[in-house]
Amino acid sequence: MGLFGRSGRKDDGGYEDNAALTGVGGYEPADAPGFPAAGSPVSGQPAAEPAAGPWSAQAEQAGGTPWYAEDPAVAGHTPRAEPRRIRPPGRPPTRLKGRPSRALWILVAVIALGVGAMNFFGAARHHSASPPTPSRGPVTFQPEPHVVVPAVVDGWSSVAARDGSFAYDVPPGWTPEPGVVHGWDGTATSPGITLSTTASVGRGYCGRDSRRGGSGVTTEDGGNAEAAARKAVGDLIGSAYAPGAKVTYAPAQDATVQLETTTRPARLVLADVSQDGTETCTPKHVTVGALALATATQSVVLLAYTDDTTSRADVVRLLQSYRGVPAADRSTTTPPPTTR
Repeated sequence: MGLFGRSGRKDDGGYEDNAALTGVGGYEPADAPGFPAAGSPVSGQPAAEPAAGPWSAQAEQAGGTPWYAEDPAVAGHTPRAEPRRIRPPGRPPTRLKGRPSRALWILVAVIALGVGAMNFFGAARHHSASPPTPSRGPVTFQPEPHVVVPAVVDGWSSVAARDGSFAYDVPPGWTPEPGVVHGWDGTATSPGITLSTTASVGRGYCGRDSRRGGSGVTTEDGGNAEAAARKAVGDLIGSAYAPGAKVTYAPAQDATVQLETTTRPARLVLADVSQDGTETCTPKHVTVGALALATATQSVVLLAYTDDTTSRADVVRLLQSYRGVPAADRSTTTPPPTTR
C-alpha cells in the first residue's frame, strides 16, 4: 500500500518459526527465557521422575515437567518446543525499528503542503504588492533659436530664411513655417517641385495632409526671370492639380526686389486654375503665382498658391513682399520649450 501501508512481512497469524534460533531441538519460543534441558532441575525445585508416557496438561503437577515438554525416553529424541503465539491477542503489531510510521508520513505531507501554500500565497502577495511599471512622463523639447525679421505689410506675418538674409510676408490666417519643406514628388506624368522657407493656410481642412494654400521658395536653372517664373508655376500646377485642369496664364508683370543697398528687377507670373468634379475636397478655382529674381545662371523663385479663401490681390501682395533683409533688421529669439 505504499508509504502508508503495512510492512512487507507476510501475515503469519501470530506465529513465528524460530528454526534459526538456538535451543533444544533447534526451536525456542521467541519470548521465553532460557529453556532447560530434559531431566535438569527447574530453578528452585527438585527434578521429577520420568513417566512412561507423554505428559498432558492435566498431569502437570507442581515441580513437574511443563506440559509442552517431551520425555526423551518416550519420544526417542530431545524435547522439541512447540510453536506458540508470540504476541498476545489484541496486541498491536510491533513495527520494525527505523521504518517511519504512517502518522509520521502524514505529518511530513501536511508540512510540505503547508510550505507550498505559504510559498504560493507569499509569491502572489509579493507580485500584487510590487509597484506598477511607471509610465513615461511628458518630454520637454527646446526649439532652436531662430532669426526674427519684422514684416513690411501691416498686419501680416513675416517668413524669414534661416539666416534672415531674405523674407516675405503672408496674410492673417496663414501660418509661417520657415523650417518646413513641402512639395510633390515627380512621377511619369508630373514634374514635381520642392519648396522651402514655407507658409501654409487651411492645413488639414480635408484630411491630415491637405491645405487650402501655401507658399515657399525654389530655384530654377537659367538667367531668364520670366521663363523661370512660368516654369515654376507650370510645375506646381502639373504636380498639385488634376491633369485635366484648365490653366489660364495672365501676362507677366514687372516687379522689383529690394536688397540691402540696391533694387533688382524681377518678373511676376500669375495663372488661374479651374477644376471640374463634385468632390468636396477638390477646389474649383485656384490662383497660382510666382516672382522670379534672376542671376547670370540661376533664378530664385517665390511661389504662392491658394483657393478663393485668399484673394488674387493678396497673392500679388505676398509675392511683391519678397526682399533682402539688412543685418540691422534681424534679431534672434529662442522659442519657449514645449512639452509633449
